[in-house]
Amino acid sequence: MLSVSKHESYPVGANFVEIISAARFRWTMLALITLSHVIGATGQYGINTLAPFYQEDLQLSRAQIGFFFTAFYIGMAALSYGAGWLADRLGVRSTTLGGHLALGLCTVAAALAPSFGWAFGVFLFAGLGYSFLNPASTKGVMEWFSRAERATAMGIKQTGVPAGGVLTAVLAPSLVLLAGWRGSFAGLGLINILFGFIFWFLWREPPAGATFSDAATAPPPKGHSGLLVKSLLWLSFGTALMLVGQMSLITYVPLYLKETRGISPYWASQALALTQLGGTVGRVGWGVLSDRLFHGARKSVLVLIGILSVALTASLGLLPSDTSLLVLLPLIFFAGVCMVGYQGVYYALIGEIAGKARTGAALGLVITVNSVGTIIGTPLFGYVVDVTGSYSTAWEALAAAILVGIGALWFFLEEPKAEAPAGAART
Repeated sequence: MLSVSKHESYPVGANFVEIISAARFRWTMLALITLSHVIGATGQYGINTLAPFYQEDLQLSRAQIGFFFTAFYIGMAALSYGAGWLADRLGVRSTTLGGHLALGLCTVAAALAPSFGWAFGVFLFAGLGYSFLNPASTKGVMEWFSRAERATAMGIKQTGVPAGGVLTAVLAPSLVLLAGWRGSFAGLGLINILFGFIFWFLWREPPAGATFSDAATAPPPKGHSGLLVKSLLWLSFGTALMLVGQMSLITYVPLYLKETRGISPYWASQALALTQLGGTVGRVGWGVLSDRLFHGARKSVLVLIGILSVALTASLGLLPSDTSLLVLLPLIFFAGVCMVGYQGVYYALIGEIAGKARTGAALGLVITVNSVGTIIGTPLFGYVVDVTGSYSTAWEALAAAILVGIGALWFFLEEPKAEAPAGAART
């Protein structure tokens, strides 16, 4: 074998110049994957960003708005495993194109919603389309990056989701001023449809002979299947409760600010960009921390993030009603850093548990379990507020749920051991 760095190795017969160029080109592919998440997230986060505008038109309660995310995640849960299986077989390009087309068409259909039932249905089908994007993009990162860079690459990829939330928080309310909330949904859908074809045209696979994914490409050892399933199930359970925290935060922050602080719907939606910006910072920062400071450890970083998330969520529940925005807005930002920012490390761990060949299916399994938590947890947060009339009670209950998830990760998750750098034993 021929080695050019401690992270990448190539067979002697490979075209050396072509492979060196490909090693650099992987960052271009990562940028394309990240942009796919930015665009895809506009369809998802249009639901909560536009909630202050369509809530009155459609005469919806807070719990009903939470049920829209439930619908979206039912769609994701229903097809995530199948979408992951297809990504493993059809590849990144075809799977991503199908996801953007389905998501875009359903988001356009949301612009026509006359009632709760119609909106619930189209958001459910939008979730079906979105379910293709995560397995495909994660598989792409597994193919292009070694373990030594993988959490950083996954974190950068996953910044596309909160970055898409920032874009939606800025763009969607502005479109409302021009064309109403219906026109805003239609615009977000058309952007997804167009980008699907752009991705199809630009995507490239790694060249034949290049191996960027070290031990993750090797066949799993005997007896690995039981450990794989056990590890994925505990990871799924723990992160499902973390995801409930994430989705409750980004779903209800605009309504929380509008109803408890008297902020206008427009500026409440704009403030959501702070949460998403925090998530963008967190997804890169936690990935770099995991790769560099923790030397590839994922579990310890996830637990650390979870502990901070519990503290921040509990703080939101303890704030008095007259708390200054100078205190509240930074708290919302740092909540985004932790509660939205953990997913790069989490996705890297999924890929390392499953191995490259089964990344799509493994991610589909985890997303399915995560989605069940979100299906129940997001509207339950709104229901608690509706029944008690108190956001404080809901925030405290959410902190307790996240703590249970972190306990499951700490006591039961078995993390795969880091491999030695791929080129260390090669000459």
